[in-house]
Amino acid sequence: MLDPRVGMKIYDNHWYTRHRLEPDEAADILAGMGVTYVMAQSKILPMQDSAIESEITPAEAERFATLDDRAFRDALQSRGIAYFASLNIGFDPKFIADHTNLLPIDQFGQREGKTDWYIGLPPDRTANIDDKIAALEPAVRALEPDGVHLGFIRWPGLWEIWLPDIDRATMPDYCYGDATLGRFGADTGIMLPVGDPKAAAAAIARDHRADWRDWKCGITRAAVANIRAAITAIKPDVKIAINTLPFFLDDFDNAVEEVFGQSPAALADVSDVFEVMTYHQILRRDAAWPGAIGSDIKRRGGKTTVCTVQGSALYLDGMHAGRGRAETLTTGEFIRTVDGVEASEADGLCVFTFTDFLEMRDTADGRRRIDRLKAFRR
Repeated sequence: MLDPRVGMKIYDNHWYTRHRLEPDEAADILAGMGVTYVMAQSKILPMQDSAIESEITPAEAERFATLDDRAFRDALQSRGIAYFASLNIGFDPKFIADHTNLLPIDQFGQREGKTDWYIGLPPDRTANIDDKIAALEPAVRALEPDGVHLGFIRWPGLWEIWLPDIDRATMPDYCYGDATLGRFGADTGIMLPVGDPKAAAAAIARDHRADWRDWKCGITRAAVANIRAAITAIKPDVKIAINTLPFFLDDFDNAVEEVFGQSPAALADVSDVFEVMTYHQILRRDAAWPGAIGSDIKRRGGKTTVCTVQGSALYLDGMHAGRGRAETLTTGEFIRTVDGVEASEADGLCVFTFTDFLEMRDTADGRRRIDRLKAFRR
């Protein structure tokens, strides 16, 4: 049974390639930090670079080739730590580069391009969903994970730049392309002006807002259901964790459902865990906010809910510079964030990322943070 109290995101392989730890050593360190589950990328299911560096450099390739994912999974299991195999669904720049015809169109008639590191596909692109299922099936057979963690399972958009002062009307909202509008019409009987994204968006906003919202959320649910069916056919007890956006329904006039097509209520029957990206420094919120939004997601979805908290400050350079984000995340603030989650309705927390904690574990600040994790709901 999953103990959701303290998780760790392992979105890179630095523990193996740079810190030169073996699977048993890394598992011992995680156990010593009080970790009860991990959400990890692997050699079998690699991640591409995002806000953090996940890809293997040429200098690391020789060491990386010797990594045994199953040995790491087994080392964690022997210490009572659950293993979620992570795979990004809608974010896959290499797949997108080979399938640019699948890129979505926004309400202004513009085809999506990269925003910083991000470019994404909607969950109605069946070729992409089929590709991800094809990657997951052998991984589930090989790793026999306790769960599968689905990243970027939503409609496109770089949610991290939806700061409190943005105007929703200026932000891209996908997809008003011909194929998606045609699918919407076929499913709902609502005919929209295909070939004219601006007119279609205006018609939806004027006459069909609820239908469009429900349909988008339903498409996200259907994609998760298809993935779930494929992998539970291999391992019936595998749990599905959803990478969940941290927005209240009244944030940006319900953009979380209308723009991003993600609804915990709609996903509840196909999901077991909502992993909420409560990155308060990124979104310019205070330390109490992660617990508050975690409680809200728990009430909306009714399933196990964990709040992912940051280990360090992010989104400070390039296009993100000068947006008012705090430039540091102190140990005191980290502890206040954990305190807030502990007092909330959320079932647990998850730390982003393991590398941050590896690099500070022998410092006074690192020991204070680790001690707080070890004491969480114990």
